[in-house]
Amino acid sequence: MVKYIIGGVKIMSGTFRFIHVADLHLGSFLNINGKPQEKLQELCKGAVYDGFERICLRAISLKVDFILICGDVYDSHLRSVRGNKIFIDQCAHLGQKNISVYVIYGNHDVMNGAEELFALPPNLHIISSEKTEVFEVYKEDKVIAKIVGKSYKHRSEKEKSYENYLLDNDVFNIAMLHTALEGDNKNYIPCTLNDLKSVPNIDYWALGHIHKQSIINDTKPIIAFPGIPQGRDMGEQGVGGVYYVEVNKKEVVHMEFLPISTVVYKKVEITIEDDKKIQNYSDLLLVINDELSSLSYEFPEVSIGVKSSDVELLDDFKGYIIRLVIRGKTDMHNKITNMTEDDYKQFLENINEEISSQKYFIWVDSIIFRTSMVQNFEELKLQNSIFNDLEEVIGLYTTDSELKNELVKNWGSIWKKQIFTENIEADKFDFDEETISDIISQARELLIEKLTEVLEIM
Repeated sequence: MVKYIIGGVKIMSGTFRFIHVADLHLGSFLNINGKPQEKLQELCKGAVYDGFERICLRAISLKVDFILICGDVYDSHLRSVRGNKIFIDQCAHLGQKNISVYVIYGNHDVMNGAEELFALPPNLHIISSEKTEVFEVYKEDKVIAKIVGKSYKHRSEKEKSYENYLLDNDVFNIAMLHTALEGDNKNYIPCTLNDLKSVPNIDYWALGHIHKQSIINDTKPIIAFPGIPQGRDMGEQGVGGVYYVEVNKKEVVHMEFLPISTVVYKKVEITIEDDKKIQNYSDLLLVINDELSSLSYEFPEVSIGVKSSDVELLDDFKGYIIRLVIRGKTDMHNKITNMTEDDYKQFLENINEEISSQKYFIWVDSIIFRTSMVQNFEELKLQNSIFNDLEEVIGLYTTDSELKNELVKNWGSIWKKQIFTENIEADKFDFDEETISDIISQARELLIEKLTEVLEIM
């Protein structure tokens, strides 16, 4: 039976509600290159803090019973005064609305030697790093849920703490864990999906650490990463947010992704078509401006596996920080290839001056050129069979996984596939399938260019 409705969501009698958050990284700022206006700089400095404030406002408007924060509240174990004060003040405000907050610390904000700079409000519960702790959640004098977890004591945690998450099956049980969910990752509580599934009586695994939202298991037990609420660089593209969950007795009856980001990092690819005669940088600027101007009116897509409500975000969303990828064949290729660093910076500055930001701001943060010379490859193949051989070899390295792996191995140890932004090694070049394809494509174009010169083909 429906008891009452909040924001269009039907709430059944006996239902409780919570928000699942992770990886706030308070104390960090948004990465932005170039010379943005002061207003945009201030927005980037405050976006992470503003994101947490919006989470708390959503919690109040949805009348949740509690919030879970699954690690990395802060960007460092050395809490900044501003970050700590904002966090404590917001939690205290939630307390005035009878909303409890349960926190485990992760690898960024480890508890070992860390001290809170301000007194904690009574509704804020920091789960111990010394032992597994269980909290009972009461509503109308009845236990409605149990929350189990353990904070990080050190930046690296090898202990399989989840094995001690042993609870009775009398109420809805929530387990909080900050993990990479990799069995062979010894730094961040090594475990697999099956390891978590095998822990008895857990109804919901509230995970943190991975900065991309995903529902790993959508049946009992639900296992989910909410991702980072506000992306801070191109490694954290797209709309960030949190999960809103409704539970009736022992069942999740509603789960929704709540977008939080006010600024979205986005990669935009522009392909220069044959019919676009680009003779100089002014022509290229016009093409870029035409492509990006429509984005200034576009609300960001939320690509998720559960229902999402973006009504609140409509009022808060400010704009995009863009990485441009320019592809295609153009007579400008040689000029682009010979562009100096100063030329590149000036061109980037010109783009940001030219872009007409309307509803949402657009800031082009970087450009990657993937252009090539204007040449008819089919005609080249007719003129010399070496181009047929080249096409065959390129095709093999594009489609054969063994050859592709051998190719990457020959690039050297400086290239390393780094899946999670948390673990990125600064002295290594990250790569994915797109990177491999781009490098093979660039090699193909360079070989065609050099062979054409050597063979004196016009």
